[in-house]
Amino acid sequence: MARNPVRHNCAQPHQCSLDVHMQVMARSPLTKKLNPQQHRELDQHLTSWAWAAGDPILLAGEQAQGSYMVASGRARITRDTIDGREITVDIAAPGDVIGPLHTHSSPATDSAWAIETTCALYLPAEALTEVVDAYPQLALAIMRMQQDQLVRSRERETAQTTSTVEQRVAAALQYLDAKLGQIRQDGSSLLQVRLRRDDVAGMAGTTVESASRAMARMKKTGVIDSGREWIAITNHQALADLVAGL
Repeated sequence: MARNPVRHNCAQPHQCSLDVHMQVMARSPLTKKLNPQQHRELDQHLTSWAWAAGDPILLAGEQAQGSYMVASGRARITRDTIDGREITVDIAAPGDVIGPLHTHSSPATDSAWAIETTCALYLPAEALTEVVDAYPQLALAIMRMQQDQLVRSRERETAQTTSTVEQRVAAALQYLDAKLGQIRQDGSSLLQVRLRRDDVAGMAGTTVESASRAMARMKKTGVIDSGREWIAITNHQALADLVAGL
């Protein structure tokens, strides 16, 4: 069996240094508009948390007392369906925010599970009130993030009735490539996450069987390469054509 080429980002749970905190804040869409001095001031409100692979970071329905900015590692964002299934709706990577961005405790709508050792910076909801008042850029960033989430949700709903399974699977892979792809010497792009077939199926809004068939066709035609829990994009233009229905 071929070795999985996806690297691990961390070896063990750890406490993040100030330098790591600063790098995360410079990268995250929530805080990247703040200047370095504001990052240092915001850091006074942050604490570091770490989870081993498979640990829950947040569970749907529980009262979230704050939100997390991913510093390292990957997390699977899942949602419970009305028929009792748990589907993957996103993969969180460094810089992404996990949990509701509210100035008060509120129930989490999605669960988050560490795919590998994951470190995140925790911002309490009560502190968010203070920092939003101090930094108007943060309030604007929250509004943009919430708008982006709404747009993605609407696009998913629309795609369910207007796009084929293959288009939706291709779109999910294209999204993950933009977020997690690492270009290799041969020009292919390796998705740097241990990705399961049911992850792609959930993000594409289809069954595991249908997603597997679609990916098998893509592999046969040279659009992707794949193995156990890894996927590489080998023909970006062909993938874009599939998304467009060409």
